[in-house]
Amino acid sequence: MAPSVSLSLATLLAGLTVSQNPTVNPETGLARDVQTRIEPPVVTPRPAPGVQSPSSTASPGMAPPSSTDPGIGTSAPGRTPLRRPGAEALPNQPPSTGTTSPVPGQQTPRPTVADGRDPGELYPLSFATESLELSQVLKTALENNLDLRSTAFDVAISEKNIMVALGAYDVFMTSSLYAGKAVTPQRGSQLAFNLGQTQLGGTVGFERKLETGGTVNLTIGASRTLVLQPLVIGNAAAGTVSLGSYAVAPTLTLTHPLLRNAGLRVNRADIDRARLATTRAEAGEMLSAQTIVRDLILAYWDLLFASRDLDNKRRSASTTAEQRRRTQAEVAAGRKSQLDLDTIYQSLVARENDVVLAENVLLDRSLTVRTLMGQDFIDRKVLGIIPRTDPQALALTPVDLNAKVKQALKGHPQLRQLEISLASQRIDELVAANKRLPQLDARVVFTPQGRSIDAKANPSAGTPALTGNWGQAFQNFFNQGDAISEKGLLADYNARIELTLAWDIQNRAPRATHERIILEMRRAEAQLRRNQQNIAMSVIRAVNAQRTAGARMSITAESVRLAQSNLRAEEARNKVGRSTSYDVLFRQDELAIAEFNALNAQIDYLRATVDLQMLTGELLQSYGLELASRSARISQDGQANAEPGRYE
Repeated sequence: MAPSVSLSLATLLAGLTVSQNPTVNPETGLARDVQTRIEPPVVTPRPAPGVQSPSSTASPGMAPPSSTDPGIGTSAPGRTPLRRPGAEALPNQPPSTGTTSPVPGQQTPRPTVADGRDPGELYPLSFATESLELSQVLKTALENNLDLRSTAFDVAISEKNIMVALGAYDVFMTSSLYAGKAVTPQRGSQLAFNLGQTQLGGTVGFERKLETGGTVNLTIGASRTLVLQPLVIGNAAAGTVSLGSYAVAPTLTLTHPLLRNAGLRVNRADIDRARLATTRAEAGEMLSAQTIVRDLILAYWDLLFASRDLDNKRRSASTTAEQRRRTQAEVAAGRKSQLDLDTIYQSLVARENDVVLAENVLLDRSLTVRTLMGQDFIDRKVLGIIPRTDPQALALTPVDLNAKVKQALKGHPQLRQLEISLASQRIDELVAANKRLPQLDARVVFTPQGRSIDAKANPSAGTPALTGNWGQAFQNFFNQGDAISEKGLLADYNARIELTLAWDIQNRAPRATHERIILEMRRAEAQLRRNQQNIAMSVIRAVNAQRTAGARMSITAESVRLAQSNLRAEEARNKVGRSTSYDVLFRQDELAIAEFNALNAQIDYLRATVDLQMLTGELLQSYGLELASRSARISQDGQANAEPGRYE
């Protein structure tokens, strides 16, 4: 009787337990989840874009796009939901192990990376891409960048200003022709010497400004004059005679300042300023080129970061998807509950969301690089860029800080510009100091001449009539025979010396101008010292950032290795039931964080290296770059042989 009562009580208790706890499987004794759940939406897989070969950066052996033109390619399909492991069965799917009958309330296992696809194929991009090396990007930017083309015009304009300043010392020629006639009859008791004349002549002269401040002028004049003279002075009625004369008169004029505006350095100030302006424009051109290259390289490293970050997130999502596939099989076999599967599915959705965001960042970085390259987006079908220059192993080299600081202070284009500006202000100070002197100028005029005048016959003296001519006029420049020793070589000349003085007694304006320029020089010197201090500080920071990033690279590389080892160990423990899905997800998160930190350290090292090269002025040389010839960059706009009249 007692055994039967015990059996009945046990049966009753078992029945009550099953009725109160429906999640216990009475046959196996394992918990089962029969709670009604909302079925997650099935995501339709999207096709990959037309340019698929570079859509994944994980495989370095992928071929570049078939189109050689960056602006021409197959168009990307419309944006569809991200490809997530779905319920669609694929051919050649490996058979699942364990029981094949699904537990009620559980989903059918979905295909994952076990079908042989890599993360790039599992999560393809939604836009077309092409692979570009850093050298291609830099070459295209230097050829097409509009800012560099503008700086080329600035330098060319400065060079023309030098020619303008030199043009002040060109030789100028002046010439004139004139003809005149004058009639002055005798009036009253006037003593008439000249009753009229007719004159024809001309001049030709050459003038040049001297570098010392003066001006030299040589003018040669020649004239033919007919003069009507009375035979008796004061009695024009007694008769008149017409006399012809020939005159050749070269005139040499020298004007030179003795105090103000005198001196070679003062008068060549405009030329020196123009040359300094050209040197400053060239330094600005180099600074602009280095800035553009630095921005482009940093943008390319940001693009590399986005590409590798996308790879990491794809790999993390695919690993979680594979874990979900295995958990589905274990749930189907009754070894795990639906709660484990839902936990992994929640983590998978979060990782796929990270993939979507990383894909958007990759497109944004690609557009930034294309903008810096000077490319247009009209009718461009290929927008994305996959960086092919990927320095996986970076050689950490020691840096001599003091040498780098000295190199930066010597070769930085910005400091060079400030030094040139200070040199230009020193020229201004020299000119302003000279302006405080009185204006004392000397003028020397020397005019030798040769004349030949008609002579009337004198019967009483027995002299015949003579007619003047040009040959006689030239002969009359000089004395003949013994007259040279008595009267000198020149027979007919005129010499004149002048001194003029102008003096600002109070001299307030020149003095104030000079003092103002001195104050501006002191301010420029202080600004130069401040910029030298800032650049030296920036070099120290760049070297320290490079050293810190190098140390972080070593640390994070070890962190990635340990995270990978921990994940493999945790997955092995999970397979034998010694850990939970939470532990595996935690290890996956650790690996994702470690990979992110390692990637961050590498990119920071590259950025610090570029900043240091920019500061020391060796950025272009480090990447083997040189600017195209200035004429080549100017001729890109078709302006090299522009006619002045085209702008009128």
